[in-house]
Amino acid sequence: MQEGAEPREDAPAEEAPSRLRPDGRLREVALLVEEADYLFALYRWIILTGEVPRAQDWLRREEWPHPDYVIDVFGSWEKFLQHAEIPASPLLARLRDAEDERRSVAARAQQADRELARADDLRRQVDTAKRRREAADAERAELRARAERLAAQLERAEARAATAEEHLGERRQQAEQAVGPRGEASDEWLAAHEALLVELDTVRAHREELLRQVEELREAAAHDAKAIARLSATLGEAAGGPEGNGNGAVAEPEPPPASVAEAVQRAADRAQYLVFTEAAFETAADSPYRRPAEILETLERLDELAGLYADPEGFGRSLGQAAEELGLTWRQNVSELARSRRPHAYSVTYDGERLELGPHVAIGSGSGAGFIARIYLHVADGSGDVPRGLYVGHVGRHLPDTTTA
Repeated sequence: MQEGAEPREDAPAEEAPSRLRPDGRLREVALLVEEADYLFALYRWIILTGEVPRAQDWLRREEWPHPDYVIDVFGSWEKFLQHAEIPASPLLARLRDAEDERRSVAARAQQADRELARADDLRRQVDTAKRRREAADAERAELRARAERLAAQLERAEARAATAEEHLGERRQQAEQAVGPRGEASDEWLAAHEALLVELDTVRAHREELLRQVEELREAAAHDAKAIARLSATLGEAAGGPEGNGNGAVAEPEPPPASVAEAVQRAADRAQYLVFTEAAFETAADSPYRRPAEILETLERLDELAGLYADPEGFGRSLGQAAEELGLTWRQNVSELARSRRPHAYSVTYDGERLELGPHVAIGSGSGAGFIARIYLHVADGSGDVPRGLYVGHVGRHLPDTTTA
């Protein structure tokens, strides 16, 4: 440009430095980084604890992401777990199965220990009953001998009394002949006669008392014999075979139920405390569980638990502790999330009343309805319209929860 020349109006002005504008791709990258960070934290939690975390597990732990941030990125905690493919993880399924098996083995071991302790206690009761019977037999033999000796004394006393009566009659005749009809026997003779009669009555009363004692001892011995027989039979059942010399007949074992429905029907027929709803029979008929004998055994143990719970004053421990002592794999309740997602799955009707299911017992190990089963219950404390007790509402398949699709 020549000196003094005016700048051209159409010349382009010097461009101003460009400003950073929000970029949608940058936001997308930030979200992906957050997703990766939260997924990494999820996998790390599972590796360290062996469990799937709940939202409240991360709520007050600074080293873990706040659940609100996770929900903000994924939409919900369930979607977060589904995005990580946690419900379909075969590793976690095997871990849960291993944990269930471990608890089942521990429960069976505890039950075996209790059975052994019960067998030892029954053996001690049998030994005590045998000693009591032996002592009763010895005392009875001694009293029988005493009774025999007193019976001999009684016969001799009766013979003396009869002789005395004959002598009395003879003396009366002699006295009448000697002194006339108005004469009287001597006082000494009458006193001796009365003494013999008193002795005779005393011996007879003593004999009756001894005979009564002998009869009582016989009844006690018979009662002890029945108690010993009952304890011996119980001991034989606890030991798995007949007790004693093997002469007793062994009852033929009952064949196992062929289906879950048959197991539930047997348990319902035998139950003294456990209450079965119609839904329990319907779900049992739909269950493909392959070991129905385990269902029957579990329901029988639940009937024992219901008998303990029937006491309104309580039995000194929680329902879960009592269930574990009976060898049951007890689950206290289901999550509120699962209940809110499937409200109708966790409720049944009994006698016109709606019962909410929650506490349940886990049975079996593995995967699939053929290898695992659940028994869901309603626990009524008697404060409402439903009487106090345990109500069976579902037998068979695992009800849907947060771990199922």
